[in-house]
Amino acid sequence: MNTDTYLNMSSVPAGAILYRIAQQKHMHQTTLAQKTGLIPQRINDLIMGRRRFTPSNSLVLERALDISLQGFFYKIQANHDVYQAQLSDNQPKPNLNKLTQTTFWDVDLSKLEWMKCRDWAIRRVLEYGTQEEIEELYRFYGHDAFVKIKENPKGFMLYDVALKNLKTIGL
Repeated sequence: MNTDTYLNMSSVPAGAILYRIAQQKHMHQTTLAQKTGLIPQRINDLIMGRRRFTPSNSLVLERALDISLQGFFYKIQANHDVYQAQLSDNQPKPNLNKLTQTTFWDVDLSKLEWMKCRDWAIRRVLEYGTQEEIEELYRFYGHDAFVKIKENPKGFMLYDVALKNLKTIGL
């Protein structure tokens, strides 16, 4: 196995690479757990991305899978973290200074993928947001996105409030 190939795959999470290597070696998660001394749930959590690789669990997994590069999974995780950070830095986002935690109480605004959650974000500000927040998302997403949301009332909890707020921006 060429470890350099996996190290250069920064868009692939370390858990997915662990899964792939274990499959190639015909090793089930329970067998891997027995060889490493890690509990099977920990192996599954690493594969599914619910847990992060530590240097120590990276080393025991490498020994169990006959990988000679020390810190292999830990390095892959770091490469993937850098890749993710670059992605989020390049993502367009609204002016977060104009959005409040009160409106977006259940999310971290800095980590939100604004283009993927456009409809949700527009609905959220139309139902719970301030006038400044509505205007900021209107500026960010544009007129057509708001018209599309207005034409599709599904997904609104407070459609009457949303219609009232749409009128404040001329829709």
